[in-house]
Amino acid sequence: MRQFPKFTAPGSIPPSREPVPTAPAPVPVDADGVLEVLAAEVRERFGHSLGDLRTLTATEPHRVPGVSEVLRWFDQVTEAQKFLEDAENALVDVLATGDTAPLTEDQMVLAATVDAAVTVRDGRALVVRFLLNPDAPGKQDGRARGEALGVRRPPALTTSMPPRSATSASASAAGVRR
Repeated sequence: MRQFPKFTAPGSIPPSREPVPTAPAPVPVDADGVLEVLAAEVRERFGHSLGDLRTLTATEPHRVPGVSEVLRWFDQVTEAQKFLEDAENALVDVLATGDTAPLTEDQMVLAATVDAAVTVRDGRALVVRFLLNPDAPGKQDGRARGEALGVRRPPALTTSMPPRSATSASASAAGVRR
């Protein structure tokens, strides 16, 4: 931890302050903004529009690796966004006709549905961003597939009885009468 002097002498120069790093641009909260940002990231990563990528995937699925999985998750984000919009509209309709009294159980259920829909949409958007980032943690050396530096590990539990040596079997049998 950096410590600053409590008192500065008259005529002395106060310690310089380090510049505050700027935060990355936040992802827009509105519906079209999230989908537009993801679509722009897909275009930037693959160099084609979403429509071109769909036709390319349909005709030559192995030409651009990873694009089919990105498109599948992008479609899931779009589906989650549609569900979120429907849930928000239903909640707004119920709140517009209701009193200003405490919320009813039905209103609370709708609010929880909207909250869950936002979580689902944001989670799917994170998956798309992960798939678009070639330098994401876990994507190098097969770690995303569960491989640890290409070394195959044995199973955690033994699946059979350990082998017994011939000397230990005969030694224990010598004192046993049948």
